[in-house]
Amino acid sequence: MAELIVSLFFLLFALFVGVYGIYYVCVRIWAKKPWGLVIDENFQPKISILIPVHDEEGTIVDKLTNIRSMKYPVENIEIIVADDGSCDHTLQKAENFVKLNPELKIRIVGPDERAGKSVALNRALPFSTNDIVIVSDADTQWPEDLLQKTLPYLVDSKVGAVTCGGVNRNMGETWVTKGEDTYLHLTNLIRLGESKLYSTIRFEGGFCAFKKKAFDEFDAETGSDDSGTALEVVQRGYRAIMVPDTVFYTTFPTVFTQKLKTKARRATQLMSLWVKCSKLLFKRQLLLPKKILIPEILLFVFNPVILVGLMATTASAILFTTYSLFTAGILLLIGCLFVFARRTFIEVFVDNLVLFYALLSVMRGRRYTAWEKPQTKTS
Repeated sequence: MAELIVSLFFLLFALFVGVYGIYYVCVRIWAKKPWGLVIDENFQPKISILIPVHDEEGTIVDKLTNIRSMKYPVENIEIIVADDGSCDHTLQKAENFVKLNPELKIRIVGPDERAGKSVALNRALPFSTNDIVIVSDADTQWPEDLLQKTLPYLVDSKVGAVTCGGVNRNMGETWVTKGEDTYLHLTNLIRLGESKLYSTIRFEGGFCAFKKKAFDEFDAETGSDDSGTALEVVQRGYRAIMVPDTVFYTTFPTVFTQKLKTKARRATQLMSLWVKCSKLLFKRQLLLPKKILIPEILLFVFNPVILVGLMATTASAILFTTYSLFTAGILLLIGCLFVFARRTFIEVFVDNLVLFYALLSVMRGRRYTAWEKPQTKTS
C-alpha cells in the first residue's frame, strides 16, 4: 500500500510540475517571435469608451478625469457611462463632471434595476457611434499614452481586439499583494506568448479595445464580459492580442479573505469560459488553436485537481511511511520551497485551490457576474 501511494505521489508531482514547466518554456519562446502584423503608430481613430459602473461614487470622477488627461485628440473620444442601478451618488457625480467639462462627449446610460456588468454594457453598446469600442472598469487608471501604444495594433485587418496587462498600484503593501504581483508576471508572460502565436482570450477589464464589427454583444453567458467577448472575436476569425509593454493601474485587496473572494469570482468566470471552449472544441467549431487551448485547460482545470490529489497522497504517504527517507524528503522539499520560493509557492498553492473551488462551483451551476445580484426584498 505504501509503495503504491509513493508511486502515485511521484506521478502526480511530475504531472503538476511538468505542465507548468513545459508550457512556461513554450510561452517564453513564443513571446520572442515577431508579430507579423501591420502596426501604424500614427493611428488615432475615433473611439467610444464604455465605463460600466455600480456604486462607484468614490472612483467615477477620478476615472473621467483620467480619460480627460489622455494624450489623445479629445474630439476623437466619446465616453459612455454604463450604469447598472447604482444606489449611491455615482450618477450625480458623473452628471456634475459632464457640466464642468462640456468639451467632452459624455453620455450616461443606465436602467433603474441591476442586471450585471455584461447586461449594462450591452444596453450601452447601441449608443456608441464609433467603430472601436473600449471597455474600462471605473476603479482603474490609464497611463496618458496608453491609447497611442495600443490602438496602432488594430490597424491590421486580422486583429479584432487588444488588451494590456494590469499593474497593482499597491503591489508592495502586504504579502497578499506581493503574491498577486508574482501571479501577474506569470500570467502576462502566458498571455503575450499566446498573442504572438495567435490569440489570447485572457482579457483584462481595465482595458479592452474591440472593433465593433468583430463581435455582436458582450458575453453574458460565462459572466466574463472581457475574456468571453475576446473568445467571440476569435470565433469571428479575428485575432485577440495583448499588446506588450502596456499597462493599466488597479488596486488589489490587501486582506487575504478579500483576495480569495476576488480570485474565486475571476476563477469561476474563467472556468466557465474553458467549459465553453471545450464544448466548441468537441463540436469542431473552436478557432482558437489547440496548442493554446489544451495547455490552458491542463493548467487551469486539470492541474488544480492534480494538486488536490497530490495533497491527499502526500498526507497518506507521510501517514504510512512516517519515519522513512521519503517522508523526510517531502518535508525537506516543502521547507525549501517555503524558505527559498515562499511567494511563488504560496501563490501557486492558493491559486490552484481557488481554481479547484471554481471547478466545483461551475459543476454545481454557479455563475458570477462582475457585480453580485441584489438580494430579493421580502415584505
